[in-house]
Amino acid sequence: MQAELIYNPSAGQVIVRRGLEEAVALLSRCGWTVAWREVNESADVVELTRNAVQRGAKVVIAAGGDGTVSAVASGLVGTDAALGVLPVGTTNVWALQMGIPALNPILPTTGVAKLVADIEERTASPLPINYYRKVLLNAARVLVEGRTLAVDVGEVEGRYFLMWAGVGLDAAINESVSPKEKKVLGAWAYVIPAIEAVSQYSSTDVRLTVDGKVIESSAFLIVVSNIQLYGGVVSIGNKACVNDAKLDVCIFKGDGFFTFVNHAFGVLSRRYLRDPNVEYYQCSEIVIESAHALPVHVDGEPFMEIPITIRTVPSALKVIVPKNVPGNLFSQQAAL
Repeated sequence: MQAELIYNPSAGQVIVRRGLEEAVALLSRCGWTVAWREVNESADVVELTRNAVQRGAKVVIAAGGDGTVSAVASGLVGTDAALGVLPVGTTNVWALQMGIPALNPILPTTGVAKLVADIEERTASPLPINYYRKVLLNAARVLVEGRTLAVDVGEVEGRYFLMWAGVGLDAAINESVSPKEKKVLGAWAYVIPAIEAVSQYSSTDVRLTVDGKVIESSAFLIVVSNIQLYGGVVSIGNKACVNDAKLDVCIFKGDGFFTFVNHAFGVLSRRYLRDPNVEYYQCSEIVIESAHALPVHVDGEPFMEIPITIRTVPSALKVIVPKNVPGNLFSQQAAL
């Protein structure tokens, strides 16, 4: 198998080069030829991915956070090459959703694993036990032993996304958190900005055109999902299927801190779809407009402001997933 690995050392909280090198060595022992491409924050990962395909890569491996995964996926849309993932980011949502071994941001072992990796980096000496390295080796085995399936992607104003696009509150929070804060604090970097944003943010009248049907609403947050998980912790696209040619739209309405807390408990308890202040739609295209400008993020990266048109691009991307993927993420035909 001819592959290229695109590594973003700025992703996550520590450099994990040693673990990645061992993962690549495992792939080599299994007959893979892996070219290593290291990028910086200013690199055009989409273009690098397209160049990798032109050079003959059958798999392009994203070694980084969800931003790197999303960019590599964008470069692979419409090609015969497949997306592989070695998750070394802060949250690793795509990997967690697909069942690819990854560090879960909410587990205590994650902090310990990153501390061990940090000690290794500072001392330039491998420790006998490194959970981080074990996770990466298991993720590499998925590349060898898994299977390749076609999934949908979303497209917003010429930009593809693999997981979700967010409008309103979450996009504003994303804009307020710097890459340095994410690198140092991980998922905790979003806590204080979220509390501050909730106290200041209010609903805005929006006009949605959902597959041609016009819907007038008032919302402080709209999440358009291709997957079920959001932020690696909760499920917002509860009915999402990655190969149904549909996007799942969740609209949160209301104002004030207590409304936000109520929505948060609803999402955590998976009862939010019973809330009259939540609207849920499935569609192939949605146009979002409002009287006031609202920020938009795509796969966690600040993008633009509305008005926007978001559509699904069916079966546009090949991905390598474990043999036993979560059954409710794929249509029954693809899961067989």
